[in-house]
Amino acid sequence: MNIGNVNSSFSRKHPDLLTDELIGILLNEDIIEFPDIFSRVVAALKNKQQHVGGEEILRLRVYEKLQSIVSAGGAKKKGKVYEPLPKLASLDSTLLPTIRL
Repeated sequence: MNIGNVNSSFSRKHPDLLTDELIGILLNEDIIEFPDIFSRVVAALKNKQQHVGGEEILRLRVYEKLQSIVSAGGAKKKGKVYEPLPKLASLDSTLLPTIRL
């Protein structure tokens, strides 16, 4: 039995609601600032009655996941604003890396 580095082969089998909400928000905008993104994510999660936890932790999770979308080529960061790129439409939460806080 090879235990090795168990975390290196982790794969998510179900979609990540937070990342999917981010992608949906970005797809509906030309350019959007982070505070607007965050408030829309919080509203969407509350509307779906999902537990959002503490606001500061959620803000960090949203920011980190947004950066993973940028790293994957789905959006471009220009200062404090984010601009969706054509590749965003082909991304989903199962393709992006898992971020652990």
